[in-house]
Amino acid sequence: MKSAIILALAFSSACTACQTTTRSERQPQAATVTAKTITIPGEETPVFLGGYGSSMVYNPTDSCFYILTDRGPNDDGLTPESKVFPIPDYSPVIGRFRLQGDSLVLIDNIILKDSTGLNFVGLPNTDGDGVTGEVAYSLSGEVIQNPSRGLDSEGLALAPDSTFWVSDEYAPFIMQFDRQGNLLRELSPSNGLPEYYAKRRPNRGMEGLTISKDGKYLYGIMQSPLYYPDKSTKDKSLNNRIIQIDLTKNTSKEYIYQLEDPKNVVSEISCINDSTFLVMERDGDFPKEGKGFKKVYQINLNKASDISDKIIEPLSSDELAAQQILPVKKDLLTDLLIAIPGYRHDKPEGITLYNDSTLCVVNDDDFGIDASPDGKFVPKTDAKGELDRNVVYFIPVTLK
Repeated sequence: MKSAIILALAFSSACTACQTTTRSERQPQAATVTAKTITIPGEETPVFLGGYGSSMVYNPTDSCFYILTDRGPNDDGLTPESKVFPIPDYSPVIGRFRLQGDSLVLIDNIILKDSTGLNFVGLPNTDGDGVTGEVAYSLSGEVIQNPSRGLDSEGLALAPDSTFWVSDEYAPFIMQFDRQGNLLRELSPSNGLPEYYAKRRPNRGMEGLTISKDGKYLYGIMQSPLYYPDKSTKDKSLNNRIIQIDLTKNTSKEYIYQLEDPKNVVSEISCINDSTFLVMERDGDFPKEGKGFKKVYQINLNKASDISDKIIEPLSSDELAAQQILPVKKDLLTDLLIAIPGYRHDKPEGITLYNDSTLCVVNDDDFGIDASPDGKFVPKTDAKGELDRNVVYFIPVTLK
């Protein structure tokens, strides 16, 4: 057992997903993420466990990739707001992987636990800040009562003190965990986050998370614009929020990240330095004949306006300009459909710098399952009918 000092050093990083190093060993163009396959009684479609791809951090100190799962295998039911969970006791985890040839090999899983020491589950919450209106069903069609507390983990940050920060879509929550997955601290719209963050669109909460070099600031980004002041912003607003949280003063600032299309979503934010970040913006479809929207932008906060406590979601670009509100500056870093010939995944969600000139991107494969029109689970396949699996791509980039 190594000493605590060595362990802390092994987990330290300049900022989440952004400390870099020059690597002499060969790196692949792509690496498959290893996972075991299980079969659920009464179901023909196998489930991959798996499901690593919601967020990703590379730590060059220990040469490991830390990859987050979301709330677990699930898909839409036959009625609005219904979700079917084939493994209702599934607990979200942070997987620790090391690159071996053309594969990322799992070393261990860190299971995330609540304040009582119980494992989080992925089932929707039925009360409190994290209520989404979703109803969980079993494979037999019975309503599942959440025995614990639900967590839909989406963003991951690795702090200099070796702790993890995880963002969640349900409230949204932001939670700090130690290396054993024990909950240390929690932020929510009623405790540490602006109250209007509770107006997040269901299943479109805080999707991306990163941390500054010194561990002083967390940066979170929403998947879609808030329902602020109301649902009229749905699929119309371009104005998505980035929040900067001062962890020492418990204060925050907010900035506008403008989407290229109101139907696009943001999957990830990754720190380069205190003012510069990478953001993954995408559509939700499998590419067809090389067409789609899967792009990584480099953004800068330096001249962006603090929009804390302002209702900005309904405003057009002209209206923002009239009020002298400046969104973050954004420049295209890479288009995945050009950088990766034949890129075939619908949901690239995790990004991290592997070194100064290589960006890694991982997709969420939804545990390999999809829902048919009659509510049955079927394999999740791309536009060509090929099975969707977690893959990490290594992309040459030139930071601006």
